[in-house]
Amino acid sequence: MKVMAYTNAVNTVQGRHVQSKEEEFLSVAKKEQDAVTIGQEARALFDAQIQLQDAPEEIAQKIASMFKDGGKLNFVGSEEQLAIRTEQQARFDEAIEHNVLASIIPHIQTNDKLVNSLKGASQQVHDATYSTISKNFLVRNIGEMTEEQRQAMISLGLEKAQFIADNYLKGQQAKDYMEAMTTIAKFAVNGVKNDDGTVSYAIEKGPLVNAPDTYIHIDDLVKEVSPEKWQSVQAKLAVATEKQDEQAIAEAFKEYQQLAQSIYTNRSHLVQQKIKDYSDWQQNIKNTVLPKYFSQLDKTSLSHLIDDIKTTNTWLSNEFLAKDLKDFQRYLTRTQ
Repeated sequence: MKVMAYTNAVNTVQGRHVQSKEEEFLSVAKKEQDAVTIGQEARALFDAQIQLQDAPEEIAQKIASMFKDGGKLNFVGSEEQLAIRTEQQARFDEAIEHNVLASIIPHIQTNDKLVNSLKGASQQVHDATYSTISKNFLVRNIGEMTEEQRQAMISLGLEKAQFIADNYLKGQQAKDYMEAMTTIAKFAVNGVKNDDGTVSYAIEKGPLVNAPDTYIHIDDLVKEVSPEKWQSVQAKLAVATEKQDEQAIAEAFKEYQQLAQSIYTNRSHLVQQKIKDYSDWQQNIKNTVLPKYFSQLDKTSLSHLIDDIKTTNTWLSNEFLAKDLKDFQRYLTRTQ
């Protein structure tokens, strides 16, 4: 099966000119962001290699080229991605006024739609968008917040997103933006809160952009079926990549290819089950009903929206709401 090339576009942080310590802080966080981004792109190629016509050596060269500037391989799962970004966001918030880190949405096609819908938009819109995702939708720890309050927080995020679409975006761009943000809100609604206030989100990666719905991430299946062999290949690939040894990378890919092909050949029922599981998950997301604690608000201006939200609110604490709206207003009105 051929799959069209996929590039995982991620907006990188545009740091302000600050004092030396702050610049050092930004540099460290930027490297962490780059490592995750490089890992994502490498994983996409690694995952699709079994279905591409390129020889392993050609794939190896593509992977190796990503690491010429000293990047390190970093395969990050969806839950880890969210945790990393939440931690980085908190550290930045405490340090300086900054541009909000662009979260990578684990579902590939939704992430691609969001990124494309924001092309050409101002930094203020980027900041307000990704702040809404991290502080209203995919919130990792909600403390003692009740489930009703969590759902109200998601509803608030949707209204903020709609305000951005109505006032800062136009036409198809606005439509795609709201489709992406609505899908992310549905991911959030399906989150499950643990006793310690931590929320987990079962977000599938889904097919690559322009790939058919029957596409599966063979790497996930390899890891599940043969965890020890999978780990061995990952270790070999990581070492070879660190050394920029293209021959060793090619050999690791050949070994991985044989492992993946054996699953397609000898355990095809597992492949079909993966396809069904994704279809079921996709249907569940489609059927998810979004909360409407906040709705039909006045979105003609930012001040009217904020006043209307405050008047309507009976669910969220005054402390949470004040900070949330202050940040949203600050991101949309900041001049730098």
